[in-house]
Amino acid sequence: MRKLSVLLGALLLSASPAIAGDFVYLECEGKSVTTIKDLKSNQILKREETTETTHHKFDLVNSRLMSADNPQWEEVKIVDGVAVLDEELTEDGWNISMKGSWQIVPPGRFTGDGLFSNDAISETFKLRGMCKASDASVFEEALNQ
Repeated sequence: MRKLSVLLGALLLSASPAIAGDFVYLECEGKSVTTIKDLKSNQILKREETTETTHHKFDLVNSRLMSADNPQWEEVKIVDGVAVLDEELTEDGWNISMKGSWQIVPPGRFTGDGLFSNDAISETFKLRGMCKASDASVFEEALNQ
């Protein structure tokens, strides 16, 4: 029994600081492709590819996510170390559908897909990339930029 408690203690002490408490912090780098389309003419108005770095804070206890560029909690499902966001809503005449997943324990791949549309325009985006462990100070710094 003593060996088991020593082993558990060693595992807890060796845990990454990104998952030491109730929160997991990730820094994610990825490529996004955004396409804006005129629905009446069926023509693409704009297509843009960008590379971006995002910072995320996951609340493991309450199953929610906050991004530094959108500091509001959003509910996610966390199963087997993967956080999944699946949201559909209507706001100011826009139909919005967002889906995303992050491998949080251990940090790994993330994906995101979104569709924003009204009667005239649709905007789609696709995000793909990799995340690495981060910490509260890096997240706070990104939050304050």
